[in-house]
Amino acid sequence: MLIHEALATRMVALLEEGLEHRGDRRAKVMHDIPDYHATPVDAAEVANEAGVKLLVYTHIVPRLPNALAERVFLRGVPEVRSEGVTLGYDGLYLELPAGSDRIVERDLR
Repeated sequence: MLIHEALATRMVALLEEGLEHRGDRRAKVMHDIPDYHATPVDAAEVANEAGVKLLVYTHIVPRLPNALAERVFLRGVPEVRSEGVTLGYDGLYLELPAGSDRIVERDLR
């Protein structure tokens, strides 16, 4: 299993444009943060290279408020990694049972 942070650069660029248009100082932050984060596709490629069974995205930027935003965030990932991808969330419980190669996912919310 690989737990990896990810940032959707196009989504963040749109946030930057909106904040900049409003004169909001946070636009500078949105401009800077892509430099030190992996994209969802980058993380999927790393997971493939590592040969892991499951990739879990964490520290997701920007926040994903609905299923549409999740699909946009994951754009390009299915072409790189067709299975074994999970969006992490508060309350996601992952268990690696001893003596097994299974990964058990539970929702503790």
